[in-house]
Amino acid sequence: MTNTEPQTQSDQTRRDPNLHHTAREYLMILQGSCTEPSTNYCELWHVLTFLHNLITESENEVLLED
Repeated sequence: MTNTEPQTQSDQTRRDPNLHHTAREYLMILQGSCTEPSTNYCELWHVLTFLHNLITESENEVLLED
């Protein structure tokens, strides 16, 4: 029996082995914005932590698949 349901965007994204590399680049750009004097550091810290955790989880999944 084959699955004929179309893949959702999240399914396609999860299977992209290079996604964590792109996300890591964006994270580094966000970290660079920490030098801006007008940055709300509390909010930025929450976003950076969230992204870091997602990227790390994605990298771990890719490593486990190899």
